Amino acid sequence: MKQKASDYDYKIGRRQTALIYHIFITAVSVILFLTLFLNLILFPVHVKSDTMETDIARNSAVFVCPFLRTPKRGDVVYISRPDGYKSSFLQKCCNALVGFFTAQKYFPFGYTHNISGKPMLRRVLALPGDKIYMKDYVLYVKPEGENLFLTEFELVDKPYNIHIYSVPAEWDGMGAFGNMNEITLGKNEYFVLADNRIEGTDSRVFGPIQSSRIKGRAIFEYFPFNKLRLF
Repeated sequence: MKQKASDYDYKIGRRQTALIYHIFITAVSVILFLTLFLNLILFPVHVKSDTMETDIARNSAVFVCPFLRTPKRGDVVYISRPDGYKSSFLQKCCNALVGFFTAQKYFPFGYTHNISGKPMLRRVLALPGDKIYMKDYVLYVKPEGENLFLTEFELVDKPYNIHIYSVPAEWDGMGAFGNMNEITLGKNEYFVLADNRIEGTDSRVFGPIQSSRIKGRAIFEYFPFNKLRLF
């Protein structure tokens, strides 16, 4: 019995359809896996400001681990936007998908140009129960149960740099004031500061943060490539 050319065309068509189907399923699976991984295990944060200079420069990128939400003193954490806005589940999914394809540079929902409408990286420098005050942009901390105030630099395990420069006496920029009266942090409260003490908005402006505001800890700077490092 002879086979017709149309039989071959049918078999080739079926193989092509199956190949296209497998490619589509594989591509969707890879995208879903990467999207879930980059939002649940490690997610990238693109730094768009100078507020964490000189340690984390503008246009650098870091990986944040959402499992690490109980910070130690000196850790850099990613905190939710200060105005308290929360995206819906669908908006979060859309943000995750669009962020994946735009290298975390664009998110369609829940992001504004206002300072209060942006999540941010900040350094944790005081823990629950600490007494603190600020003088000349340097934080002084008396940990709970201790008798003496020490500078922020004496209490952290890893060194870091802060960015301070002279400003006019009439300067009224956000986060620019360098002196603060003594306060005591309550239960579950953390005091976070920008490394750029002049330009950064931090707990000096919006107050201590609750642990629920901490969305993860920065663990690795992966861009620019000449500055790869673990935090």
